[in-house]
Amino acid sequence: MRFGILGPMRVEAHGDSLDAGPRKQQIVLAALLCHANSLVSVDALAEALWLGSPPRTARKNIQVYLSTLRGMIGTGPGSRIRHQTGGYVLHVEPVELDSLRFEQLVRDAGRLRRVESPAAVAEALAGALSLWRGKALDGMRDVPLLAAAAKRLDRQFLAAIEDWAEAEIEMDCGAGTVERLAEVAQQHPLRERLRILQMTALCQAGRQPEALAVYDEMRRSLAHELGLSPSSALESFYQSVLRGHVPAIRTASRPPRRLPWDPPNFTGRTETTRQLTDAVARGKHRLVVVTGPLGTGKTALAVHAAHRLGDRFPDGRFFVRLHDADGKPRPVEQIVAEFLPPSLLQGAWRGRPDDYLRAGQRWLARHHALVILDDARRESEIRPLLPETGDSAVIVTARSRLASLDAFRLTIPPLSVHAALEFLQQTIGSRRVAADPHSAERIVLATGLLPLGLSLVAERLALLHHVPLREYAARLTGTPSLLDELNAGETTIRLRLAEAISELPRHARQWVARLGMLSEAVFTLSEAAAVLDADERTAVRVLESLLEASLITVPSTETFAHAVRYEMPPLTYAYAREMAAAQAGGSGVR
Repeated sequence: MRFGILGPMRVEAHGDSLDAGPRKQQIVLAALLCHANSLVSVDALAEALWLGSPPRTARKNIQVYLSTLRGMIGTGPGSRIRHQTGGYVLHVEPVELDSLRFEQLVRDAGRLRRVESPAAVAEALAGALSLWRGKALDGMRDVPLLAAAAKRLDRQFLAAIEDWAEAEIEMDCGAGTVERLAEVAQQHPLRERLRILQMTALCQAGRQPEALAVYDEMRRSLAHELGLSPSSALESFYQSVLRGHVPAIRTASRPPRRLPWDPPNFTGRTETTRQLTDAVARGKHRLVVVTGPLGTGKTALAVHAAHRLGDRFPDGRFFVRLHDADGKPRPVEQIVAEFLPPSLLQGAWRGRPDDYLRAGQRWLARHHALVILDDARRESEIRPLLPETGDSAVIVTARSRLASLDAFRLTIPPLSVHAALEFLQQTIGSRRVAADPHSAERIVLATGLLPLGLSLVAERLALLHHVPLREYAARLTGTPSLLDELNAGETTIRLRLAEAISELPRHARQWVARLGMLSEAVFTLSEAAAVLDADERTAVRVLESLLEASLITVPSTETFAHAVRYEMPPLTYAYAREMAAAQAGGSGVR
């Protein structure tokens, strides 16, 4: 069997084309092919087929379509279409589905780029591009589910054709790419990297006047459609062509990477990393909010994922801190300057911060970039920076869920005990942990399995290499305040916790202090109501507001409110007990 979606959908068996049936049946097959080897829910299929108005017989109709498709493309124990909880999966190999084969060849080209000549890269990409027969899913893009998948494939096609042209130009074979680049540029006239490659190819073909005309056409389009000037890279390229010199293509097309170092001890987040990269890379979500309590490693996860997404964002990856070291919001111009080219930044200023925000939005709307907005405190900090259209993606890290934003949310849990021990081993050595695994486990549990606490404990133990783990575990569990043991250099847990809690309304800060009167970090609704001096209905509202701020957590399983076991993370609980003691005049806590 062979399946194709890089053009009008087609199905072949032994070289013969098969009729996929009526349109609704074709939509079901196309939806499964677009998400090959992944679950497609029944609800998603119903939405694709009936656009929000399914008949009462929708599930039965879908089963009929799937039964017919099974008969067409294979039945029995090895059936390609298999039912799983909530939906269906179509199993295919890359050699059978053109989109999977295309992605495989593009990955191969990426590996070749590091070790082989441009000729090998160009050949691999040419093979990938030859699989395209027209617009992906042509004739079916009016279905929203399929349109989203088609747009993702379009972005991959553009990146591949740009990489192919770049490899050809490196071999001084740009003349052979001119016609194809012109055809693609007509459909994407504001794509900067594509236009620079087109101008370079024209110059290599000895057609400099046409290259200058390409620049002039793009300059006018930018001004007319977006009110922008050409970027500094494009302007510099244009000036070089005017002087009769064409710069090396890689100086003009390498996407910027302004990210912190990938965390060296990053561990225990395989599944959450997969969820985050999948959400962003597949174009499913252009805004992702990574949330969780202080110290769960939200920033480290976002940065790690951004490093893994390098080939997905040809216009760059950027890390933007929204607050200074002292917690104050950064000026708008400093935030936008992290990703906006200098020439556009200078031209954006007309005396109002909103001018910077609009310039940043426009740039993201016409480029394919990834931006991490780190440590957001409220929706109003984020909303003005978000592009309304385009292919750029934004990852926001925040303790709060930022509930009013239309985003995919990923809540980061504590590490598993196994992952936390692995983290500890990377700093203090596996022999030391293996010599006393029981004490090592007591140590990681005392930190609440949070990466921030673990990193501070690990650094402390590396310094105190003469202290047995048993003795240090006793110090952690027996100290009047866990926070006394978790200070390292300029990283002061108390200051971080104080900053997080100070952002709450005054009455909410009082709630945290009152919860510090509890004898244990794990508690029930009735126990919380007692220390809050409130009825259970009021206590539920209090606890839910603290859940929103990630100051307490609950199990992921559903249960009745009175049966829930709430938990305050150990670091937050230690600080809440200090708050309670301070409010009681140092007389202790209950």
